Amino acid sequence: MENEQDLLSVGEAAKRLQRSTEQVRRYLREGRLSGRRIGGQWFIDRPVLDSFMTAARKQQGFVNRLRRASAIRPLDDVIGIGRGSGTNIAEGKAAYWAAATRRR
Repeated sequence: MENEQDLLSVGEAAKRLQRSTEQVRRYLREGRLSGRRIGGQWFIDRPVLDSFMTAARKQQGFVNRLRRASAIRPLDDVIGIGRGSGTNIAEGKAAYWAAATRRR
């Protein structure tokens, strides 16, 4: 029989992952984290949680290497916002609608 200390409750897993218990349950429901139900409660094998944590750290490392969107600014030149003082998106919307109604 499996050692009970190798099974973690949702609360214990949440503490180790630094997530809420609801987030851990969501991982379980979505199949992102493997677990089993015993008596209506979820339990996670310790080695499974350890590998999940390792994979999450690798993914977070990738996210940390991404440049901030404000540094990239891919859409500023395309849609013409963010330059100059007092850019008013509402005026752009009104101009768009006026141009669209003229085309009809």
